[in-house]
Amino acid sequence: MTALHTVRLAAIGLFFAAVSSSAFAQDRAPEFARVDLDENDRPRALQMSILSYAPADGDRLLEVDLIGAVHIGDPAYYHELNERFREYDAVLFELIAPEDALGPSSQESRGGIISTTQVGMMKLLDLSFQLDEISYDAANFVHADLSPREMRESMEERGESLYVYFWRIFFASLEDYARDPLGLQDMEILSGAITSGQDGSLKILAAYEVANQKNAQNMLGDDSENAVIGARNQRAIDVLQREINAGAKRIGIFYGVAHMPDMEERLLEQLGLTYESTDWVDAWQLGDGDRGTPRKNLNNM
Repeated sequence: MTALHTVRLAAIGLFFAAVSSSAFAQDRAPEFARVDLDENDRPRALQMSILSYAPADGDRLLEVDLIGAVHIGDPAYYHELNERFREYDAVLFELIAPEDALGPSSQESRGGIISTTQVGMMKLLDLSFQLDEISYDAANFVHADLSPREMRESMEERGESLYVYFWRIFFASLEDYARDPLGLQDMEILSGAITSGQDGSLKILAAYEVANQKNAQNMLGDDSENAVIGARNQRAIDVLQREINAGAKRIGIFYGVAHMPDMEERLLEQLGLTYESTDWVDAWQLGDGDRGTPRKNLNNM
């Protein structure tokens, strides 16, 4: 296996960028992450989507946005999200953590959630970590995820384990290697970046992996049934329904981009919402754009 395939495996495993390729209603292809190109067709930025939905019956008083997240990104990306979050009545967020780990006094203790791999990737790609940059203590933030105990129980009910997921990731990488054993697709991306005079070729390669919706579609099995995607998404939908019943009119669901295909299906099928529009936010600058200033110095981690 080439070094480039190893990079691809690391990117897939780190970001869980596994999204299904099923067709959606309304005759549109789902797109939740992409690499935006500049006027010279050079990679400019990895972008995350914000998709808006409204009731199919035409009630414009309710708006639900799916805010796709990548868990390491430019400080400017998280700063823009923090500004946008102010406009919502409620922002439902993912974090597998006990309730006593969600208060502002526990902000620093959550650093232990960051794995050695994630810290290494952040430093290698010169990015920041989502938990350090997002203002989770905002008054409109609402926890909409499982606790560690609930996650363990959900996985046990389905016969799942971290061991099972590891081997799914491993075999997904082997299938990818079998399709492109010489890494020609990677070489095309890298050579294009190098010949165009762009630095950060590794970051560009990682960005394409995050945006690729096909490479890891077998990693987690059926999104709707597994614990990592399906069970957690259903919890978010349950909390969403609770917030709607409480009177919230504009609600954001801030979850990892891997959750979004299944999350959209649940919005359409369970709540009767319909897709309205897509907005794009730069998550990684791949050229000379403004990356912003991190709130936390990674050199001290």
